[in-house]
Formats: sequence, C-alpha cells, structure tokens
Amino acid sequence: MTPYPAMARRALALAVGVLLLTSVWSIVVRLLYVLPTTAIERLDDTRFELQRLQTLAAENSNLTTDDLTRIEQSISTLVFPSSNDNAAFVDAVNMLIHDSDVQLLELRTADPFNDGNLTRFALDVRINAPEEKLVHLLKSLERHRPLLIIDRAVVLATAAASDGTSPPLSVELRIWAFAAEY
Repeated sequence: MTPYPAMARRALALAVGVLLLTSVWSIVVRLLYVLPTTAIERLDDTRFELQRLQTLAAENSNLTTDDLTRIEQSISTLVFPSSNDNAAFVDAVNMLIHDSDVQLLELRTADPFNDGNLTRFALDVRINAPEEKLVHLLKSLERHRPLLIIDRAVVLATAAASDGTSPPLSVELRIWAFAAEY
C-alpha cells in the first residue's frame, strides 16, 4: 500500500478539521440561539396568559350570585343537560336528519371526552341528499338548541343529471355538541 502524499494528507486533515469545527460551532450556536428563543416564547406566552387571567379576575371580581345564576341559565340553553350519555345528542341529530328527509347512510358516535368543564360529544354522519334538502338540514343544525357544531363537512357531488335536476350529494359531517351537569 502506497502512502498518500503529504499534501493530500494535509488537505484531508484540514477538511476534517474544518468539518469538525463547523459541526461544533453549529451545535454551540444552535444551543445559544434556539434554547433562549424557545424560553423567551414560553415566557411571553405565560405573561400573556397571566395578563388574560388578571383581566378576567378584575372583570369578574364583583359578580353576584344572581349574575352567576343568569350566566349559567344562558349557557344551559346551549348545552345538553346530561354529560353521562350522548343518547339525547344522537336522537336530536337523528331527528333533524329524518325531518330534513335525507338518506342516512352511516351514523357513528365517538367516545365523549372532557373539554374543560364541559363534556364534548362527537358524531360522524354520512348522508345522501339533493342540494335543497342538504341546505335544509344545515339550517336545522345551525338553529338547533342545544348548540350543534359542524366541525368537518365533506361534500362530494355526482355527475349532473341529463334532465336538469340537481344530482344527489354525498356528504360526510362531523358534528359536536357539549353537555354540562348543573
């Protein structure tokens, strides 16, 4: 095996040295730049949250029990009364679908989970309907009390009919509702 010329060994040593120095420098610079930046962002977020909570505490420091009762009553019309089961929620959505005269293809419930002081119910619905009936269903969902929230809507259109009538649409909806115990 022939040894490499001295110039090639020096060039290789210099290249490895520069590569090693660059790697160490980028790690040090990254640590000195990225870590303080994330810490500053967390500090800013914490300060914002503190200011928000202080403002809420100042605004609500003089609430009376009558004010709290009035607020609870206004919220109670927007949420379902029982957070133990979602049968009332499923029945409400099913009744709206039936009243809108759309074809229900699939109805799947998800497990309820806590979202703050409320329980969130989720329901995935797949329906077929002409556009007019779909609009009627969406209006019914919007006006319903307790509040129903459409989180995701996927509308798939089929080819237009030759007689000029609107084709049925295949629609997938994820609907949410909240429940609270009073």
